[in-house]
Amino acid sequence: MATLAAPAAHAGDVTFEIRNGHPNAMRLELYSQDRDYVWPGNDKDFYLDDGETKQLPISCEEGESICYGAWVDGDEG
Repeated sequence: MATLAAPAAHAGDVTFEIRNGHPNAMRLELYSQDRDYVWPGNDKDFYLDDGETKQLPISCEEGESICYGAWVDGDEG
């Protein structure tokens, strides 16, 4: 569904490159595994059209583990 790539981060900023390989638009959030934090936050999410590649720059803590969750647009509920 989504391809996620990011270089090793040594500072508090990292950019994830996400490619939507699904035939439908998708929504995505990034989650800290070390603290209670979600990007982009504030009940928002990242939107990617089918086939779209997007760069998502975020500010995080050095060494923080981050995972992602993605779903097809319209399947939120």
